[in-house]
Amino acid sequence: MDPAEGSSLQSALELQGAMLGRHEQELSSTRHSVDNLSAQFAGLVELLDRLTLSGFASAPSTVGPSSLSSEPRVNNPPTYAGEPKSCKSFLIQCEVVFSLQSRTYASETSKVAYIISLLTGRAREWGTAVWESQARCCFDFESFKDEMIKTFDQSVFGKEASRLLASIQQGRRSVADYSVEFRTLAATSEWNAEALVARFLEGLNDTFKDELYAREVPDRLDDLISLALRLDARRELRRRARMRTEPVASTPLAPSSDESEPMQVDRLRLTAKERGCFFSSV
Repeated sequence: MDPAEGSSLQSALELQGAMLGRHEQELSSTRHSVDNLSAQFAGLVELLDRLTLSGFASAPSTVGPSSLSSEPRVNNPPTYAGEPKSCKSFLIQCEVVFSLQSRTYASETSKVAYIISLLTGRAREWGTAVWESQARCCFDFESFKDEMIKTFDQSVFGKEASRLLASIQQGRRSVADYSVEFRTLAATSEWNAEALVARFLEGLNDTFKDELYAREVPDRLDDLISLALRLDARRELRRRARMRTEPVASTPLAPSSDESEPMQVDRLRLTAKERGCFFSSV
């Protein structure tokens, strides 16, 4: 064998041996890393098992913050400026918000502050004065509600509602508008069911009342109002149908300018000036 070839072969073998040694070191390092990862994974599994077993004990402390985000989102009621007949409805809408977001408005002060933030005009001036004075009602929602009703509310109830109910009439309104006002007054009156049915019928227009009497009149107010609303809707549909089918009155056409007109005898009579011109030309 040529000495040069033997030397190159020896060098190649030494190079391969070195490469194999490095590969073995890398494999050993990889096995060591895998062993470490396996140990860490086993530790995580053990920790997860312990947390699962103790989860019920720690549940109350973790539910609090996340429960706030689970409350339904509610739009704010319209602002209130002190309208006498809208006070109670405004407060009821605020109570609906408190009911749906009970954790957000858990304290009495937060409820009062929320209501004051929705006041405008003279109502806001009143609320600001009450809040600045730190009156007792600022720390109790029911007391604040009573003070607000005492100050602004002038809605009718009891005897006043009964008096208005006794004289209510449909007039030129639709049955829907009439029934809304009737129900509002009836809710705060002390009339019994039979009296309410009789009074609702009495307040209807005569033509509509006759149409109802031609049928079997329900004994319950809700059923009577539902029937009246259906009949009123049908009457409106028939009225619109008649308007669509009624022929439109045709306007007589004026005679066209190129048509020959009959001789106008009066126009053949010449004036004195025209007769003079005519004879002079002759």
